[in-house]
Amino acid sequence: KVCRTLLKTFDLTSDEATLISCPTCGRIEIDLISVANEIEDYIATIKAPIKVAVLGCAVNGPGEAREADIGIAGARGEGLLFRHGQVVRKIPEAELVAELKKEINQLASYYKEHGQLPAHTEK
Repeated sequence: KVCRTLLKTFDLTSDEATLISCPTCGRIEIDLISVANEIEDYIATIKAPIKVAVLGCAVNGPGEAREADIGIAGARGEGLLFRHGQVVRKIPEAELVAELKKEINQLASYYKEHGQLPAHTEK
């Protein structure tokens, strides 16, 4: 795991997913550490250069992770799914991780088929 992290850090591998997570603060609305750990383990199996964000609140979350391809930001009882900092939809908290995994799978499939991630457009 440490070796893979070093390779990603120095851009020596191009097919590894990366997790972006906030350091937590008083605004945290979900069990961020558990969610981040679960997603980190999940993306370790993904062979695509996807940046995945897991953030604890919806106040600053999407903006803080605008460089992420896909991510979630927790809120009380629900969360936001976003792409490149743009909110896509609200999701009930109980479905948040499963929905994020579906989105990750879709991006990984696209990458496998096309050799690149889909381009994102600014609003």
